[in-house]
Amino acid sequence: MPPPLLEGIRVIDLGRYIAAPFVGQLLADLGADVVRVERTTAEPDRLRGPYLDGRSLYFVALNHSKRSVAFDVFSAEGRAVLDELIDHADILIENFSPAVAANLGLTRERLRARNPRLIALGITAYGPDGPDAERVGFDGLAQARTGAMASNGVQGDPYVNHLPYVDFSTALFGAFGLMAALYERERTGEGQFIDASLFETAGAMIAAYGMIAEAALTPAARAHQGNTLAFALGDRVRSRDGDFILFNIIGNMFTRLCVMVERPEWVDDPRFVDDPARFAHRDELFAHVASWAAARTTAEVLRAAQEHQLPFERVGSVRDLATDAHAAARGMFPRVAQPGIGAVPVARLGLTMSGHPHEAPRPAPTIGEHTSEVLAQWLGWDAVRVAGLPQSRGAR
Repeated sequence: MPPPLLEGIRVIDLGRYIAAPFVGQLLADLGADVVRVERTTAEPDRLRGPYLDGRSLYFVALNHSKRSVAFDVFSAEGRAVLDELIDHADILIENFSPAVAANLGLTRERLRARNPRLIALGITAYGPDGPDAERVGFDGLAQARTGAMASNGVQGDPYVNHLPYVDFSTALFGAFGLMAALYERERTGEGQFIDASLFETAGAMIAAYGMIAEAALTPAARAHQGNTLAFALGDRVRSRDGDFILFNIIGNMFTRLCVMVERPEWVDDPRFVDDPARFAHRDELFAHVASWAAARTTAEVLRAAQEHQLPFERVGSVRDLATDAHAAARGMFPRVAQPGIGAVPVARLGLTMSGHPHEAPRPAPTIGEHTSEVLAQWLGWDAVRVAGLPQSRGAR
């Protein structure tokens, strides 16, 4: 079996909550030595739910397969230890505000002087500069400011998406940047600095979907659509069983839909000639599709859709996904043997590489579990010196 893809890459993970820790998680899944540097008292993300027997499943999900080093990073002595770790690291990940990062000495000039090969990723809410650089922000606020939240729900009642996709997408952008920077370092021998923000990630997705161009160049505001597919035919219907079923019909799928719902005359109806026309007349089309689905069981609807190669899917729950047969066949949720909890299903890396089988996940670390081990391996410290590490004096 080949060695892990990122074996030998040393990563300092100063991230908390979701976006930055998930970057570290992705790198750990690829075999990097990811070391979470934290205080000796529990950081807030160790205390977040959901819980099992009083222990955070959230923390395990985002921090398994990492190691932990604990000391008071905010003390002068702790900053000196962090500097030594930085001297021996390939990658640094942090999501402090620009002011806090500067107080810790994590400026570009200082990091470059200490370790010219270091690749540093800073994740913030709004970016490291500009008028809103120091504003506090989370995933939902990025959705709110960029129009993503206003694009959900119905008119007058915008919905925030509680799956924090902005956090996770920011992490993917960050990891993508780190991989590109590692590749360039092979050519130049030099590291670089990457900044990613929740605001810019959400804005990039809005723009990539054409919505910024639409807002800037067309006069009409897009209406709130609920579950309706934009500019085509799609919505949720209900089966005879009471299940919700989502469908999306675009392009020449419409001909097959007409056959399935027993309305072949729609194919030549000028009102339904293309996707924009079908969108304009969606109420009439939807009413018939809804009536057709309501007369059938969920299994019958999905079987007919599969026979006609049409995208219909039952609206399931997360509990359904946890026991989904296809997810199990794909190995999507390997279990990690987490001390004090038991076998915890976690996310597998969302891609499969032919040359590198998935690594089995290791437990999330306890606070400072690997302090002696990491400081000996990275810095050559002995037990006496480790014992003198500064302890945290409370939250900051």
